[in-house]
Amino acid sequence: FVTVGSTGFDSLVEACTTMPFLTALERLGYKILLIQYGSSESIYTRNMTNNDNGTTIKVQGYNYKPSITEDMENASLIISHAGSGSILQALRIPKPLIVVSNNLLMDNHQQELAKAMQDKGYCISTTPSDLISAFDELGKKELTRLPSPSTDAFSNLLNTHMGF
Repeated sequence: FVTVGSTGFDSLVEACTTMPFLTALERLGYKILLIQYGSSESIYTRNMTNNDNGTTIKVQGYNYKPSITEDMENASLIISHAGSGSILQALRIPKPLIVVSNNLLMDNHQQELAKAMQDKGYCISTTPSDLISAFDELGKKELTRLPSPSTDAFSNLLNTHMGF
């Protein structure tokens, strides 16, 4: 499952709809590729319309849904843009995660977040141009599961400050 989030990410959709990417997925044993392409629909449509991708991979896509949770839960692998909401959602399911930062953004906080999450061992961080090589890295590394959120951290802090 590939998600670009609430906007678009043309270079990620482009990378995921190329023959080398689809061939790499096929080599790894994947059968279906579902792409949430957002406003990058024109890239998806251009690459998928009347295009026999030359693989056994079945490619499907859509722009938006009220929730992508079910798609993430059904996925064997999640490839996500580097938005914090999408990263946390994928890690809490949990599924193997490749985070793709948009290196065209100025003041790229997404790249910083993706690198920090990779440094903690939660995911593999890459760019659209290096996406296929991220498969090799994922195969060599055992990812760390994101710890469960502490539901009482705020109340404990408040109690401490209030003297309870």
